[in-house]
Amino acid sequence: MTRTSAAAASTVLSEFDNAWRDDVPVFACCRRSVATAVEKVDLAEVATLDVTARVTAIRDAVESDNPGYLSSHRCCAGHLANVAFDLPDLLAPAKSS
Repeated sequence: MTRTSAAAASTVLSEFDNAWRDDVPVFACCRRSVATAVEKVDLAEVATLDVTARVTAIRDAVESDNPGYLSSHRCCAGHLANVAFDLPDLLAPAKSS
């Protein structure tokens, strides 16, 4: 897969700048997991998939670096699933840049 564009990466990563996202705490491990996903997949390509495939692609990217990680970091797994659900909307403004 090709890499995520700088605009898309910035948009997604900025969602995790604050201590909370969607009333869920964002820990350092969550930021690292999201950064890994951004680095490993082309988010614009993943955004075109159905939601189940988006979740799988994003989770697989993180699990490829750290097998079993998401089973012990439910906080990260939850944020990655939310990114997958929100991805088309998050990238809509980035596409016009």
